[in-house]
Amino acid sequence: MTHDELLDFVKTLEERNQRLRDANEELISQLQGRDSELLRLRRDLQERVAEAIWRENDYRRNQDRFTTLVANIPGAVYRCSNDAFWTMEYLSDQIEALSGYPASEFVNNAVRSYKSIVHPADVITVVNAIRDGVEARKPYTIHYRIKHKDGSLRNVYERGVGIHASDGTLLWLDGVIFDITDYSYGTVREE
Repeated sequence: MTHDELLDFVKTLEERNQRLRDANEELISQLQGRDSELLRLRRDLQERVAEAIWRENDYRRNQDRFTTLVANIPGAVYRCSNDAFWTMEYLSDQIEALSGYPASEFVNNAVRSYKSIVHPADVITVVNAIRDGVEARKPYTIHYRIKHKDGSLRNVYERGVGIHASDGTLLWLDGVIFDITDYSYGTVREE
């Protein structure tokens, strides 16, 4: 190999070496970019997880407050559909003292509907009072009778209200039912 050929060969090697260094620097730059993107994604994920944990804890605190509040109301708190059976979405445990049946039997009509324990002679009064309240978008109050599991009749006072969506659609009925057997004389009336 001549001197000129050797110089050309060294030059070619230096050019290849430079291309490899340039490619290596480009790869390092890309990897650093990806590392910083991965770090950003990791921070974002950690923030989202922390926020989800905070929301879950906040939900539990609110649920605990709601449960404590409802447990201290001397009546059965409910949320139900305004359907033919007043299908319960939620019914507090106090319904058992009032009716003899646990709340779980009423929720989604699992065993029975709430309507099934309303005295047959009072159903129309209850339906009309709820309808009038919902149509007027005002709370309704009703006195009527329910059949207890032991066969006795209980006089109840119910106060509820229709909850509407922003477009006016009725979503559900929220209310509370109190046992007034010891305070009434068996009259059924609508206020």
